[in-house]
Amino acid sequence: MWDSNLFDCIASATVQDGVLTTYCAKGVVRRALIAAGFNVERLPGPPGKREMLRGRKK
Repeated sequence: MWDSNLFDCIASATVQDGVLTTYCAKGVVRRALIAAGFNVERLPGPPGKREMLRGRKK
């Protein structure tokens, strides 16, 4: 599901300073978000999940 083409499409549809949040915290997802133009930060996850990601469009 998560590939660079998808993140490129999401980035093109996201306004500047728009936010994307995902419970997926894998490195490949984080790197794809960065490559698509998001500033990414790791956040504490909900109960049962250690981390999640939040990306803000540059």
